[in-house]
Amino acid sequence: MGLTSGSFIVTLFLAAIAAAALTVRLWPRYAGRGTRQVLSRIGLLALTQVVALLAMLTYVNGYFDFYSGWDDLFGTNAGAAAIKSGRLGGTARPAPPVSPLTIATLGPRKDQQTLTRDGLIEKFRFQGQSTGLTGEAFVMLPPEYFQPAYATRKFPVSLVLTGYPGNPYSLIRVMHFPALVRQGELAGKVQPTVYLLMRPTLVPPRDTECTDVPGGPQVESFFSIDVPAQVGAHYRVATTRAGWGIMGDSTGGYCAAKVAMRHSDRFAAAVSLSGYFRSLQDLTTGDLYGGSRSVRDENDLLWRQTHLPAPPIALLVTSCRIGEKTFPQAQRFLGQVRAPMQVDSLILDSGGHNFRTFRRMMPASLEWMSAHLKAG
Repeated sequence: MGLTSGSFIVTLFLAAIAAAALTVRLWPRYAGRGTRQVLSRIGLLALTQVVALLAMLTYVNGYFDFYSGWDDLFGTNAGAAAIKSGRLGGTARPAPPVSPLTIATLGPRKDQQTLTRDGLIEKFRFQGQSTGLTGEAFVMLPPEYFQPAYATRKFPVSLVLTGYPGNPYSLIRVMHFPALVRQGELAGKVQPTVYLLMRPTLVPPRDTECTDVPGGPQVESFFSIDVPAQVGAHYRVATTRAGWGIMGDSTGGYCAAKVAMRHSDRFAAAVSLSGYFRSLQDLTTGDLYGGSRSVRDENDLLWRQTHLPAPPIALLVTSCRIGEKTFPQAQRFLGQVRAPMQVDSLILDSGGHNFRTFRRMMPASLEWMSAHLKAG
């Protein structure tokens, strides 16, 4: 039985009930004060608790899809990921910048020699002028940013979004994103790029799905207008769409695809790591569309593919055949692609909706994104 199969989860819950019934039945037999009786009672309680805990953890895993199967749990599905090509075929107008709220170096301050060798990660906190929303990013500057030979270069930018609710520091600590980038750079497969690590949750705990909510937070505009304006005002980065890409996992993957499709004047490329493509509303989102069906449809990427002109962007769609609940959506999206949109795919045989799977997808995704961005 599979780790997430309903029969396996039901079996565990039945085992938990059986363990509890066995404890009740045998308890009187071990009611004495002797060592054997005490140890027996402890053993019965431990058995009941362990089986109940396993049942609950398996249920939670099945609901949230952290691990898709036994191979994902024990790490035996670590094969390399390969991209399948599926070729089918301006300058932004940012809002005037305002001063940043905070720019702080992450970790000890580095001297010039270290900067030119290792680069720098800064914590950049700012308020967007067009939306009034406050965002926080970890800005990864490559070693070349500080090297004299690149003094006039304007570097391409990749905006990297977490899932919901997300913590951008998890991309550093859990995803090991800086190490993956550096490996690609040293191998000559990833060009020097400025990375912005952010989360899509700007008004926690609400999940806005990167939407311009009617009468509410304008999160889509924050990422499409405010972020480029603020970053462009304080860092030496590309000023045209050819130098800007956006990527993300889970909710961040949906946001990346949506923002790029709706703002192709700002972003040239996007990567959706196990993202979904149909807009949603639940208890975490509230009413995102002001009761408007047209606003809902415009945020539905599957609807956009069949009812609106295709945007001139490149998009990489990644997913897993086994273990990823949104795989059918990914298949449908890939089947509806029309020129001038260009879409490639990276599909794993199996994997869970977790950082381990995202790490497997990331090296190829970084190479793909690097190949689709141009320095200024």
